[in-house]
Amino acid sequence: MVFGLMTLIPDCASACSCAIVGSQKERVKSELSHSDAVFSGEVVKIDRPSPIKSTAAPETVSFRVSEVWKGPEGGMLEVRTPVSGTSCGYHFEEGQEYLVYAGKGMSVNLCSETKPLSKAEADLALLGESEKPTDGGDSLNDTSGIVSGGAMAGMAGIAMVASFLLVVRLVRSG
Repeated sequence: MVFGLMTLIPDCASACSCAIVGSQKERVKSELSHSDAVFSGEVVKIDRPSPIKSTAAPETVSFRVSEVWKGPEGGMLEVRTPVSGTSCGYHFEEGQEYLVYAGKGMSVNLCSETKPLSKAEADLALLGESEKPTDGGDSLNDTSGIVSGGAMAGMAGIAMVASFLLVVRLVRSG
């Protein structure tokens, strides 16, 4: 009976599926033309969302940039990726170096050509000359075009206080 139940348990399914089409040269050329930024750097910080949120919720990964082929040339950049691989999120590790192909809104997913720098020799040869970051500092350039979490929390707090005051006023006048 136990054996029969074990055969009925479904295998884990993944919602993310990537099709690899073309040669390495064609893929790198395509990624370079379709990416907002292509750079290499070390992960210095990962801000993960609450575990209560969806697996598609984005985590923010901060990089100390060492080389740039396309996009912002700051010494520090942030990218966003879904927190889970099942939602096509790319798994970054703090302290590791990567070659990053960031798409619209500085987003990275499992289907991009992003990879550990130690496995990017072919890509680096195909990408050619790079630029060094222009500011070399540790200040973070927000290239996302998205309102920061702190600003969102502040706006939510203001809205809650305004709502509370409105309710108090309505109760007193009624």
